[in-house]
Order: sequence, then C-alpha cells, then structure tokens
Amino acid sequence: MNTPDTAAPKADANRTNLALDRTVLANERTYAAWIRTGLAALATGLGIAKFMTGILPVWSIRFVVATLLVFSAVAFLVAAWRYGHLHIRVAHLEVDAVPLSITRILSLVLVCCSLVSLSCLWYIAT
Repeated sequence: MNTPDTAAPKADANRTNLALDRTVLANERTYAAWIRTGLAALATGLGIAKFMTGILPVWSIRFVVATLLVFSAVAFLVAAWRYGHLHIRVAHLEVDAVPLSITRILSLVLVCCSLVSLSCLWYIAT
C-alpha cells in the first residue's frame, strides 16, 4: 500500500510530465500557427497576382505581392526558429515531440516555395 511518503514523489513526477507535455504541445501549436500565417500570406499573394492583373497597376500588384511573399518566407523561418528554441531546451528530457529536423526541413521547403513564387512574380504580373 502506498504511504503518503511514497505517493508524493509519484504525484510530483506525474505532474511534471504533464506540464512538459503541455509545454511541448503548446510549442507545436505555435509552430503550426506560424506556418498557417505564412501559408495564408503566400496564398493571398498568389491570389492577388493572379486575379488583380488588369485591375490595378502592375507596379502596385508587384509591390503588394512581393511584400506578402517575403512576409510568408519570414513567417516560415520564424516558425522553425521558435520551435527549435524550445525544442533544444527540452531535448534531453523524456518527452515526445516532433523531431527538430522535420520542422526545419518543412520550413526550408516552404521558404523555397515563397522565394520561387517571388521570382515567378515578374512573369505572372506582366
């Protein structure tokens, strides 16, 4: 039977593990929010480039779309940086999290998509 002396360390360990799980899940939600923000900016920029051609002057379309595409690339980089910042601090603990390499690769692929879209901007909005 558990005595009060032996039950307390188990309860504290369980509470600590749950707090670590919540922290990791919050970090993953923050990463997802930054990725969502970047994807929204990317999609909005491409939509403006596609559907506003002929309605607005070309220079204004290019400026707005370039701003949105650069913002999307920055959002993807910030997502990877923020995720990695906490992930490194809890990596030595026994907690399940998305591997840092996966988030970095995903973010770099999305940054490349933003930059390719930015370079194609000059051909779309002419």
